[in-house]
Amino acid sequence: MKNIENIFNEWLNDEETKKKNLSDISIKNYTRTANNLPFGILNGQQTIIKKLKENYENPNTRATYLNMVIMLRNYKDKDVDKLIKYRNDMKKEIETLRKEKLKDSKDELPTIEHLNKNLEHLEGLKYIINYLFINYGFRNKDINLKYVDKLPEDKPENYMVEVNKGVKLSINDYKTDKQYGEKVFFIRDSKFMKELRKLQLKDGNYLISSPSGKKYSISNFNDIILKYSIDQLGETNIFKILMKDLIDKKDYKRIEELSVSRGTSLQTLIRSYNVYNNK
Repeated sequence: MKNIENIFNEWLNDEETKKKNLSDISIKNYTRTANNLPFGILNGQQTIIKKLKENYENPNTRATYLNMVIMLRNYKDKDVDKLIKYRNDMKKEIETLRKEKLKDSKDELPTIEHLNKNLEHLEGLKYIINYLFINYGFRNKDINLKYVDKLPEDKPENYMVEVNKGVKLSINDYKTDKQYGEKVFFIRDSKFMKELRKLQLKDGNYLISSPSGKKYSISNFNDIILKYSIDQLGETNIFKILMKDLIDKKDYKRIEELSVSRGTSLQTLIRSYNVYNNK
């Protein structure tokens, strides 16, 4: 709708917005959300709530559009008290949906044995990616690695460098990096090293690079790496499988290790990746 587009563009070009240094991905996501809103944001609050309920059955989708409405109404100095109350009320609905999905996934996801059996038969890049998912619980962003002959002093990216018949991973750019800082891992697994050397990476090459040799944006990287994951399960489902297996075995020490390697608190692991967490 025209008025939403105009208000959004005003907000986007406002000096206060520019100070936030939004990433290109954030701007792209905000723009898509604003452009897809099917009703005016300056309507009465109860009307907006009614429209949200009519247009979006999924509470997560509803919350995305509601956040946009609240943000733009704040910018235009319009009341948002009822919208904020509705957003708070929706949190319970979202939590219930999340637990239902976890419960459903418990019976739908394959076993850890299935993952390990498949891993044995993989080669090259596909082996490396799934090895890191299964053994370290990495997120996609962690695997956006740059191969270097020597680690730089300033480390703004994620790196891999061969050392002592193995490889050192220096993970600096990941979801919770500001909280946990650099994550360092040494891998000396013989098959991992064999498959890595097959790739014949040179200093400055990315583990997964664009046809021109450049680093992929995270959105494109996520799409590509999904195709490399076993059965195209993706890193989230693979991590849920790991968690289910470890909970079944009561291997809490290993869960703690994955908490460190993933850079995620134990509380978050139990809340978001525990398929038994449905009550």
